[in-house]
Amino acid sequence: ELDASEEVPADAPRIAVRAGVIHTAGGEPIPDGLVVVENGQVLYVGAADGFEIPEGTPLLKAAAVTPGLIDAHTVVGVSGRLNIPADQDQDELSDPNQADAQILDSFNPAEPLVAFALQHGVTIVQAFPGRANAIAGQAGIFRTSGKTVTSMTVRFPSAVVFNLGEVPKSAHAGKPPATRMGTAALIRNALQAAANYRDKQKSATDAAADRNQKHEALGLVLDKKVPAVFSAHRSDDLVTALRLTRDFQLRGVLDLATEAYLVVDDVAAAHVPVLVHPTMQRIGSPETMNGCLGNAARLADRGIPIAIGSAFEAYVPKTRVPLYEAAIAMANGLGYERAIRAITLDAARILGIDQKYGSLEKGKAGDLVLYDGDPFEYATHVLYVIMDGKVVYDRAAALKKPRGGDDGAWEMSCCEQNY
Repeated sequence: ELDASEEVPADAPRIAVRAGVIHTAGGEPIPDGLVVVENGQVLYVGAADGFEIPEGTPLLKAAAVTPGLIDAHTVVGVSGRLNIPADQDQDELSDPNQADAQILDSFNPAEPLVAFALQHGVTIVQAFPGRANAIAGQAGIFRTSGKTVTSMTVRFPSAVVFNLGEVPKSAHAGKPPATRMGTAALIRNALQAAANYRDKQKSATDAAADRNQKHEALGLVLDKKVPAVFSAHRSDDLVTALRLTRDFQLRGVLDLATEAYLVVDDVAAAHVPVLVHPTMQRIGSPETMNGCLGNAARLADRGIPIAIGSAFEAYVPKTRVPLYEAAIAMANGLGYERAIRAITLDAARILGIDQKYGSLEKGKAGDLVLYDGDPFEYATHVLYVIMDGKVVYDRAAALKKPRGGDDGAWEMSCCEQNY
């Protein structure tokens, strides 16, 4: 019985979770399973009768358990829910080349949408700069629980983001780029300038005397230290991204990729992973009008590594829920376990953090999401979120959270209430 869960002290060194089914992401689902987390790491995952729970260990119960969910492309933390200039920090419009812009400097741990993502099971996000600039800047991977961006950082930089398509060619009125070929040329020239700078710095007697932050950021992708993520919707833009990746021998990643199913042979031949746009993406422009609910499935069927992200929404509430997007992909050919992995282990592999995150395996981070039903059933709730072995979200407690005053009135927290 789910209501038989025990209260978990904040300083509990160990937590046990028993569930009707555990989706480990790294193996087969475990019916009537048990996960034990100790000192922030998974100590045991397996059959409920295969481990003797130490006395005094708090026990939580759930219908289902998954690893903490991973949103491989979001602007949560940099694009706020108020949707006013004061909380929109994803696009720096002073120059179409923002290679030196660091998402660290815009990420706001106190943004309510970070808590919103957490309450829907997301424990890790890769936060991107926005779509306006041809060279958008440096992305980062963050936890969704914490007080400072420093304490929440998993990896920075995690990628340099490039944008192709409609948005970057119209973002700078009266200034280039104004066409798709202009956007590609700007990116190509910037990469070549960075390559020239790198060669010059290697032979300079005083390399620090004339440093260029833009060139150095692009040098990270030229040296394959971080991937080059190309965000694009249309098939021709995706092919341009593959061409740039090949010409400069980059560690390329396709992002959004609404029409990737139309050029699936090219994508498969390039051996690049894809961060797939939200499955339920609305048609917002001509370049998204060929959206296909089966896009993720068609890519996965060809053996292309995929993850599903929430991407960017220009309108309130500003972010989508990866769990829901994966559910629709699941129902449109991706299948249950591949859909789970697209927001857990496969996402972690693409981001290069799978040694610690993405699946429930002994020794990995104690990140769990507990549900009161099937995770992909729309009426299911997230009961608890556990990160590094600590309960960071308890739905029952959130529903009873006092909202100001001392009149004894109990209301839902603002995120539960407004969304």
